[in-house]
Amino acid sequence: MAKMRKRKLKIAQLVLPWIPLPPPGYAGTEWIVYWLTEELTRRGHKVTLFSVGESKTRARLYFLFKKSLGLQPDVMRTLKSSFYPLMHVASCFEKQDEFDIIHSHAQFLALPFAAVSKTPSLHTFHRIFKFESKEEEELVKHYAWLNFTSISNSQRIPGINFIATVYNGVPVKNFKFSKKPGKYLLWVGRIIDKKGPKEAILVAKKLKMKLIMIGKITQPEYFEKEIKPEIDGKLINYLGELPQKTLRKYYTGAYCTLFPVKWPEPFGLVAVESMASGTPVVAFSNGGARETIVHKKTGFLVKEKEGISGLVEGVKNVDSIKREDCREWVEENFTVEKMADDYEKIYYKLTKK
Repeated sequence: MAKMRKRKLKIAQLVLPWIPLPPPGYAGTEWIVYWLTEELTRRGHKVTLFSVGESKTRARLYFLFKKSLGLQPDVMRTLKSSFYPLMHVASCFEKQDEFDIIHSHAQFLALPFAAVSKTPSLHTFHRIFKFESKEEEELVKHYAWLNFTSISNSQRIPGINFIATVYNGVPVKNFKFSKKPGKYLLWVGRIIDKKGPKEAILVAKKLKMKLIMIGKITQPEYFEKEIKPEIDGKLINYLGELPQKTLRKYYTGAYCTLFPVKWPEPFGLVAVESMASGTPVVAFSNGGARETIVHKKTGFLVKEKEGISGLVEGVKNVDSIKREDCREWVEENFTVEKMADDYEKIYYKLTKK
């Protein structure tokens, strides 16, 4: 008997209007939403992406604002000066009748709309469930009965209706694999204290190994005081924010990637992108890193209390890691296709209800 084909869905993908998709530089949430949107569209679903007019996608694009509003790490503070993000999110739910399901990546802004929407919704937060204000925390708790997915098990907190964990995925074929390790250390991310750029510098200096740093400066005072004085263009090199295509070349050519994140980052896309290229990762054992990195197989997980010496020891042992294992681990667990498969299952389950 022939297998019945599931009907194609009408799906809304909602992302905040900070950055166009695909992002011009490095970004986490926006790349994930872009890759998911493109893959669902490739599979024949009728996908509408709610973003900004600068975005480019094979899906249907809907926008209120032509220009992106710029990265806004503090959503609550942004709302005090602009209601544009709120208008953007509302525009999606105003069109709820056009969709079978709305998948929101818009943090807590979408929750009140979803609570009164007749169309089922799914909510994926690409951040930790720890909030800057009591109001944000109370809002999330009030709507905790809605359908949430976590991007790692470490992201979960009690009291939220997490219906599944769906790991982020990357387009592995776009990352060139190299069996041969390079000679430099790599650090990638937003240049803020909790991402550990200073720790990466201290490791490089201790080992006297060249370090290449790539990322956007989002804490200018921290950069000027702690990072800029260390940059000499020889041992410590800062290349700024680079396009994804250029960044991938540095992953492939690195000896290992340093990921000394000092907070429970819920996933850690940098680690997965590095391993997709075959490059091992040396990281603090925090948050999602404990689920994306296999200790002694695809890299080394170091307790934060072990500090710089622990990271240095990890780098010294990188030669014991098979680069093929790094690539295979990502191919088995963190591809765009697997991410889309997992979300599809949830979409069908929720639309049946």
